[in-house]
Amino acid sequence: MMRAAHTAEHLFAGSLRIIQPSIKIVKVDQSEDRNSLFIEAESLDWDTVLKAEKRANQAISENRVVREHFLPSLEEAKQRFLGLRAMEERISGEVRVVEIDGYDYAACSREHAPNSGECGFFLVTRVVKAGQKGFQVDFAVGDEAKMKALELSKIILNIVDILGAPLGSVEKTAENMVSELDGLRRRFASMSEQAAEEIPVSERSGVKIYSKTFEGLDIKRLMKKVGELTEQQTKAVVLIANLTEDATVILARSKDVGFDAGALLRSVLSRYGGRGGGRPEFASGRVDLSKVDAVFQDLLNGVFST
Repeated sequence: MMRAAHTAEHLFAGSLRIIQPSIKIVKVDQSEDRNSLFIEAESLDWDTVLKAEKRANQAISENRVVREHFLPSLEEAKQRFLGLRAMEERISGEVRVVEIDGYDYAACSREHAPNSGECGFFLVTRVVKAGQKGFQVDFAVGDEAKMKALELSKIILNIVDILGAPLGSVEKTAENMVSELDGLRRRFASMSEQAAEEIPVSERSGVKIYSKTFEGLDIKRLMKKVGELTEQQTKAVVLIANLTEDATVILARSKDVGFDAGALLRSVLSRYGGRGGGRPEFASGRVDLSKVDAVFQDLLNGVFST
């Protein structure tokens, strides 16, 4: 129920504030199919989240009574309840304070459960960045939280099997793999940049033609090189393909060559079941690997028939 979810949110938010007092609650977004808490914090790691979850669930198991207090003003409420949580910019006049039996005090107008036990169980399901210093914390409550916990447990145990690492070291194993992958990506990018420097050039009708087929290189690096060639050279056309599961084809020209690269590439690729397009001076698209040679020939014919 919504009232249980909102009561559990109070427990979790209050627990976060106990662990990390600088955290500010910005907004709560709850509906029948969504429970999200938005906070401002310098950082929010999973150790902090887990500590707050444990505290919230301990308070749930204690079946604490939920009480309402009405005070004439926010200032009086803050004086009576030290540590009161309140979105002060939204409050004026009489204040309703919701107390969870000595554990948490928050200015709130929503409906709450009569006791914390009704929440059943609290689980954070996702944490994502929301702005420069903001975080969105999604959560589940009650039976939904228990089912989600089982699903997440299955996912983690499956990852343990895939990585072939003991459960206690799976986080470190994943961190090492990510670090290794980052290193491989950097080396791969460097190799791509070196390979992109070696594009053979020929000449036809006074136009320099840079053309080559690469295999599995960093497409961003290739695009950067193509852009440099067409900016630095005059009377130049660049036609390259990068082969992975399919072929990425790039067609570009210097400003003093008169054809529409986007229109030409789109037209030629469509004949071979591919798709593409772009600007008059730079275009890209994708096509089946087996069609690359024919596409190259048709593109060059199109360039020099205009």
